[in-house]
Amino acid sequence: MAFPSRRRLLAAAAVSIMGCGRVAASPRTIHVTPDGAGDGSSWSAAARLGELGTLIASAQSGGEILIAAERGEYALGAGLDIDVGGGGEALVRVRGANSETGEPMLAVLRGSRTQTEQGDEAFRLRRGAGNLHFSHLDFRDVGNGCFRVGGPLQRLTIEDCAFENVYRFLENTVHDGEREASLLDFVVRRCRGSRVERGFLRIRYGSRSGIIEDCLAQGMANEGGPIPAGCALDDEARDIVYRRCIMETFQQWRAGRYWNGDGFSDEPGNANIRYEACEARGSTDGGFDCKGRNVALENCLAEDNKRNFRIWDDRATLTGCTSRSPNFRGREVEDADACHIWIGGENAEILMANLTIEDADATQIFEFDHDRGSVQVRGLTIHSPRQNWNGVQVQTNSDGIVVRPD
Repeated sequence: MAFPSRRRLLAAAAVSIMGCGRVAASPRTIHVTPDGAGDGSSWSAAARLGELGTLIASAQSGGEILIAAERGEYALGAGLDIDVGGGGEALVRVRGANSETGEPMLAVLRGSRTQTEQGDEAFRLRRGAGNLHFSHLDFRDVGNGCFRVGGPLQRLTIEDCAFENVYRFLENTVHDGEREASLLDFVVRRCRGSRVERGFLRIRYGSRSGIIEDCLAQGMANEGGPIPAGCALDDEARDIVYRRCIMETFQQWRAGRYWNGDGFSDEPGNANIRYEACEARGSTDGGFDCKGRNVALENCLAEDNKRNFRIWDDRATLTGCTSRSPNFRGREVEDADACHIWIGGENAEILMANLTIEDADATQIFEFDHDRGSVQVRGLTIHSPRQNWNGVQVQTNSDGIVVRPD
């Protein structure tokens, strides 16, 4: 005879039966402490973090889980599985808080990552874990995902989190036999951290309608290991906006004849990607490495990367962007060179407006990967000892200049 799980019993207990009707109970506030052993109904009866999935079910839509931030760290062990969330339009909120005042406060969650071991994920979000809002969590020593999306989800919000020494902050990879793990209507906002080995986030499958705002991640150089990318899109992810995000020092050293490592990247299956006032610096390859369709960059800054802007598709727009001081770290060994803007589309017709080029070394401004294509530049400012148009033709027209391969 099969017995119901504890999670299902708690979820059922959160509703009341009146006559033949079923009326949802009021949303609950659940309390969590490092030494909790209760049901979470109060700070004196606090629950433990390891019961998070069950606690979310008990909180009901519109409820919240308060994780006491000033009472010590939380050991994540092998990570936590979550397969339940909010319902309808109401989110369940999970946040760090000061247990004396209830005010938001970063709660430290520590994983198993070491110098020699990648470590486990922190929160594994499975099918059913939609309509969740996480905030004010500080992740330390975590493997491939402080948040790992392992099944299809809707309405995930992650805000005001910190991280240090992680493989990835947000990972999107199937789990437990799922065929895809698309993430719909998601927000990642005001998350900042350092010592990131592989990337801040990877979004893929058919994910769409996402906003990533005011986030910063600093990478760690690796010696010929996996390719790092601060923000990476893949598969058919689309309709995603980055705003005011900064990705720094995602580097792959001594990786043979070509050193990779990008600040931001999107792939050919991606579409309708916007980068607004974002910054990419210190990468061993592209600052912005854009292969997707209908990519737009507005008021973005790329500096100290091998190739500050890499535009692969035949159509893209750059408006108000600045390329500053490319840096070719593998100069003595790589089969490559540095430039401000690299064009990879065989039939490229790229539009740029109000472009600024700055450097002290007169680095090559444009490089084309093919012998055809063009870039229309409407408004160009160059601060450099000289204008390095090596390898291209520059023609003036009524809208500015047109750059083509020589």
